[in-house]
Amino acid sequence: MKRNFVIATHGTFAKGIYESLKIIVGEQENVHLLNAFVDCNDIEGPVNQLLAQIPQEEELIVCTDVFGGSVNNEWMKYMNRKNFYLITGTNLPLLMQLFLSLEEDTATMIRTSVNKQETAPMFCNDLFANKEEEEDF
Repeated sequence: MKRNFVIATHGTFAKGIYESLKIIVGEQENVHLLNAFVDCNDIEGPVNQLLAQIPQEEELIVCTDVFGGSVNNEWMKYMNRKNFYLITGTNLPLLMQLFLSLEEDTATMIRTSVNKQETAPMFCNDLFANKEEEEDF
């Protein structure tokens, strides 16, 4: 089944993170960007325009920036849409994991990707401090 991705964020974060993703994993097919509130204050219209382009028979994976934010909240309205998957807290390691995954089952791919330690933010000071403690022994 064809997979479509939407990266939907406040401002131009979607464009910027996708540009970074392309440097690492190359140009990807079936990727749509929604840079909300750049040209207008409406989120419902741009979301509806994107949804009209993607048949319900195809998978739609939407990655948003902030849980509880206006962009994510608008996409939450479509949770009952067939073949629809919504992920929030988007970051570059997560997108890399999603686009490079060979997993055929989409729900499994998403669960695996969001639960990987490599896709979560890390406080490097703590990592460095732990390494120094280990070296003291």
